Amino acid sequence: MHATGKPIVGHAPSTLAEAYRDYGQTVARWAWHLGGPDVEVEDAVQEIFFVVSRRMASFRGEAHFSSWLYSITRKIVANHRRRHRWRFWRDKNPNLLDRLPSSGLDPCARLEQQQARLLFHRVLDHLPEKYRTVLVLFELEDMSTQEIAEICQIKLNTVRVQLHRAREMFHHWHRQLLSEEQS
Repeated sequence: MHATGKPIVGHAPSTLAEAYRDYGQTVARWAWHLGGPDVEVEDAVQEIFFVVSRRMASFRGEAHFSSWLYSITRKIVANHRRRHRWRFWRDKNPNLLDRLPSSGLDPCARLEQQQARLLFHRVLDHLPEKYRTVLVLFELEDMSTQEIAEICQIKLNTVRVQLHRAREMFHHWHRQLLSEEQS
């Protein structure tokens, strides 16, 4: 692991414990950013590392370990989001505001922050998965376009085009949903 706390690129852990130690926080951050308030991050991380434990012996090193791990994370988080949408439709009462982490802010400021987070994730929900992924990795994970290309196993120019389109879509949906909320 680098002094920055980030795992060494290309390094494949030899045990599940080492994988969790080196990548646990990163996977949790990915799950939070990709899933937003719809995903129970701890449950997703547990499921991700369960899959890693089953598949670790089959990792052949054809890609960076982080790319392999990210693809598992993305699939599991997408499944969690689908399950949440199903429960939302079934229950018609998700109580999303109660599930967001609280801070030391006063109740009014905390409510505004929660509403802003909900709007942010509602906007992300309107983006196709490939655009959502690139936008989250670039804007929230502070990855370079080169790192995104490696982790998503796509061409660098494709990342740049998808990021540009993702930003356009994000701004469009943000304006749209914000105007709907205000009317």
